[in-house]
Amino acid sequence: MCGIFGYVAWDQPMPPAGHLHRVTNLLRHRGPDGGACWQEPGVFFGHRRLAIIDLATGLQPMAGADGRHVIIFNGEIYNYPELGDELRAAGATFRTSSDTEVILAGYAAWGVDVVERLEGMFAFGLYDRFERTLLLARDRFGEKPLLVAERDGQVAFASELAPLVSIGAAGREIDTDALGAYLCLNYVPGTHTMLRGVQRLAPAEWRLYGREGVRRRQQYWSIEAFHPAAAAGARTDEETLDDLQERLDRAAKFTLRSDVPVGLFLSGGVDSSIVAHSAARLGRLHTAFCVDFSARGFSEWPAASRVAKQLDVDLVRVPLDVNVLGEFLDVTSHLDDPLADSSAMAVWTIARAARERVKVVLSGDGGDELFGGYLTYAASRLHQRIRPLLPGVAWTALSRAADQLPVNDRAKVGFDYKLQRFLRAMPLDTREAHFTWNGTWMPEDAARLAASGEPGDAARHAIERLAGAHRLGTHPSIHDLQVADIREYLPNDILAKVDRATMAHGLESRAPLLNHRVAELALTLPERLRVGGSSRTKVALRRLCERHFGHEHAHAPKQGFSIPVHSWLREQGRPLVTSLLARDRVEALGLLNAPAVSRVLDEHLSGRRAFGWELWGLMVLVAWFDQRVTNPPDVRQLPEPDDLAIVTVAPTLETTPRG
Repeated sequence: MCGIFGYVAWDQPMPPAGHLHRVTNLLRHRGPDGGACWQEPGVFFGHRRLAIIDLATGLQPMAGADGRHVIIFNGEIYNYPELGDELRAAGATFRTSSDTEVILAGYAAWGVDVVERLEGMFAFGLYDRFERTLLLARDRFGEKPLLVAERDGQVAFASELAPLVSIGAAGREIDTDALGAYLCLNYVPGTHTMLRGVQRLAPAEWRLYGREGVRRRQQYWSIEAFHPAAAAGARTDEETLDDLQERLDRAAKFTLRSDVPVGLFLSGGVDSSIVAHSAARLGRLHTAFCVDFSARGFSEWPAASRVAKQLDVDLVRVPLDVNVLGEFLDVTSHLDDPLADSSAMAVWTIARAARERVKVVLSGDGGDELFGGYLTYAASRLHQRIRPLLPGVAWTALSRAADQLPVNDRAKVGFDYKLQRFLRAMPLDTREAHFTWNGTWMPEDAARLAASGEPGDAARHAIERLAGAHRLGTHPSIHDLQVADIREYLPNDILAKVDRATMAHGLESRAPLLNHRVAELALTLPERLRVGGSSRTKVALRRLCERHFGHEHAHAPKQGFSIPVHSWLREQGRPLVTSLLARDRVEALGLLNAPAVSRVLDEHLSGRRAFGWELWGLMVLVAWFDQRVTNPPDVRQLPEPDDLAIVTVAPTLETTPRG
């Protein structure tokens, strides 16, 4: 696991070498174990290393045996031993025992087809010194980030936004479509970012760049290819669950491959319990970590303790209280795009505690999306059934009335809150309503909070555009909605949050449930093994969990990983929220309607309404704008790196760049 930064300019001048070195070290938190760079005319690769595999000889940037290809790589290739054996049988030789060299040898043997053979989480840039081409690739689910800025015969890419901003590759122009979507969702969807000059490589995508720009691109794996009708042959549910267990065990075995100890994030929920069971049986799990909220009704410690005791795994309690708000700006500074998932504060806290003992942790991420764990799926199915029962004007009236319903904002997510959010979305088609269940502002409300003109128009149509981008029909199936969430919410909220919050502390998080073989089975499960009945979620995983931990544990209500954001902002967090959302600071953005923001803030602080998550999104936006647009890192003022080694690659006749 590492941080990568690359800059390729075919016919344009390169930034000064000193600037490129300093920018690379903006990623030092992702790779505290060392750094190195490689440069020749027209190309620069910088790397910060978190040493997990091959601690002694895995230095990057790394060149292939003949010096033709050079790579910088972030992530882990779990099946690298198997691929290495296959390549050796074909005549390849290796100088290291690293997964990085396996990618290089695989590319030399198979070309871009190597990407399809990789099992793991990865983002890499690979430069061909003979062809003068750049290959960028990202893993199937988007576990590892890869941000790209293209302009005027130049390509800059990095694990995070800060290097691209500081080197001047990102620009400062706001993408108003991204802004409108963010106001509705609290994250930026798709491959856009909030800065118009930067985009994300999509999950399961590779691009090959040449002097002329993008020469070829491909989506090398598609979740749309797997659906219930594609399941081969008839078999019993128990046979399906046996198959699932075997795939989970294999995935856990792969993700436990490490030359350093491995821990686990354990909430006591179904997903992390299933992962813990497989990992503990394989004998490589050292320690588990659990967040224990001080707020009543938010703690997951009791359930996690029972799992850890049964598996005989040490469990470390990580306390979390309102004082974590003092680190709000530190957390947001690591989130690249504005990402207002408030549970990032909890991930930040547990990651810091875990890093004191281990470098690698497993998590249960991906279970809700792959196996139908969100109540939003049941809500969407109910919405689809009852919406035709009343005319649109009646639903509109109920939606407006729902906004005035009292909500117990000291509970995690109570029935009153769910009812309010369900009713307010009734005027929308189900394909649009689905995105609002995990969202914040409804489109019209977001439009009123945005500045007039383009920002307001973008917000008003954001959810409609999102449903269209995922080609959802008016009556989407549960499977259709899962696919949309796997392509959207999973990489751009859940995985982005976990990656940034863990890597801020130099901790690697691995998700066994996101092994593509597990995913391919999950997506072919019949609906009865995903969402069964009005509130039964994640049926297959619960039945598997019941085998190991009993009925009560497997069927406990879903807790989630949220913080008591409503009360925190109204009480101890009041100085923070009033400072960030002061009218002059909001007006300075030029993106929001400052009087409207002030009214929302007053309604929340007075206790008349519960707008904690919505205000959190606005706070993150203001902080992000200050950190990335108004006052970005100035490359000239960054410290000189004191531990950045210079990698040299000897030229050969074959690898002399064409000029």
